[in-house]
Amino acid sequence: MLKEINEVINLAKETNTEVYIVGGYIRDFLLKKKSLDIDLVVSEKPESFAKQLAKKIKGKSFILHSDLQVYRVAVMNNSDLEYIDVSLMQDKNIKTDLSKRDFTINALAVKIEKFDNIKKNIIDFFGGIKDLKNKEIKVVSKKVFIDDPLRMLRAFRFASEYKFKISKETLSLIKKCSSRISATAGERIKNELFRILNNKKSSQYISVIDDIKLLEKIFPVITKMKQSAQSFYYHPKGLFQHCFQTYEALENILIKLNKYFPKSKDILEKHLNETFSENVTRKNLLKFIAIFHDCAKPECAKRMDNKMRFLGHEALGARKTAQIMKELKMSNKEIDFAKAIISEHMRPSNLAKSDVITTRAQMRLFRDIKENTPDLLILAMSDWHSYKNLKKKIYPKKVLKQQEKSVAKLIFSYFDFINNKPKDKIVDGNILMKEFHLKPGKIIGELLKYINNAYEEGRIKDKKQALKFAKSQLTVLKKKHRII
Repeated sequence: MLKEINEVINLAKETNTEVYIVGGYIRDFLLKKKSLDIDLVVSEKPESFAKQLAKKIKGKSFILHSDLQVYRVAVMNNSDLEYIDVSLMQDKNIKTDLSKRDFTINALAVKIEKFDNIKKNIIDFFGGIKDLKNKEIKVVSKKVFIDDPLRMLRAFRFASEYKFKISKETLSLIKKCSSRISATAGERIKNELFRILNNKKSSQYISVIDDIKLLEKIFPVITKMKQSAQSFYYHPKGLFQHCFQTYEALENILIKLNKYFPKSKDILEKHLNETFSENVTRKNLLKFIAIFHDCAKPECAKRMDNKMRFLGHEALGARKTAQIMKELKMSNKEIDFAKAIISEHMRPSNLAKSDVITTRAQMRLFRDIKENTPDLLILAMSDWHSYKNLKKKIYPKKVLKQQEKSVAKLIFSYFDFINNKPKDKIVDGNILMKEFHLKPGKIIGELLKYINNAYEEGRIKDKKQALKFAKSQLTVLKKKHRII
């Protein structure tokens, strides 16, 4: 038994408090999954109980939700737990308390003194154990989404994390209540959404969220994408179908990194798993970006020379996606990543069409896109793959194969460049000032930049060539900076 549970049992006896373990810990126990937190409900004085418990286990207590009287005890000393939440029992009645929970699989309780024999002492008024066995998510009551609309997304998050299905009645109720999601705080939506996107095949869950119209209630821009694109887009159902199929193609590529990028698989996997913030990685943020990467095409659509053009949709799409992310209270680093990818997502198309990509072209891409280069290339490849199953072959099979081959080479070259980037400058500012009798200023920095770029591209190899190259650039730079 966890030592913290022993302390809870002792404290319950000392204070004559009725205490139950409820919800997730019992659910995960029955599913044989490790749980890092415990939810307790107490019959009275939850704040006092939390403070006393924190003192006993040498943890720290603080208010989690003052209105709901929920207090958190952070567990220290390398315990198997991270925290214990303490809340006031509704109406001092465990059945009433459980009736206000979201799903039957979470509406389970065990009285604390019976913890040592959980299986035989589970309180289950709503069929949660049966639903766990059937791997099905059902609401406890028809009021659950009225009490907290975020629970609609939580249903899908549980389905994705536990590989459960959502009951037809629950899906119907979500569809009926979907408009209520707009009242939910953006950061809460983000946390649930990105936990869904963590699933390797998250598109199957997002597809259902879209089918029941919940996705459009969260992101109204999707309605515009669906309504306005059919008249000028290749996909039968319009622009959103293209974006969603880009997202599906992206997941397929991410699952098959070894197939598409055999030489870079391990380092690429590590790169994509980089974490921006809790639940947000490069990988799942790239999925999010795929859904919205062309969201500005309706505003930018214009027929030119009997062909539909979308001039400027990359820049406008980056700004629109940034606004969506701000509403979700995402970090500046995450927003900057999305803007960088979307604003440049058309760039790899021309580059990857060629059998031979020059070192100069490669280096220009790496310098401009920097650490986001692999992400941009994978999104572009996913974009191309979204056209695979169309009757009209926008990208013939031969062209797609060539583009895949080029992307694989570029990603390999990028990581090779990063790992073998020259650490020492071939010349420095002092050498340039002495050689060309220059004073400190902008011209020195620009010369060094040109020299460094040429060095990385293999156009110069030593100090002698660097100075000769600098001399050739100097006349132009002197005119630019008006130096006589």
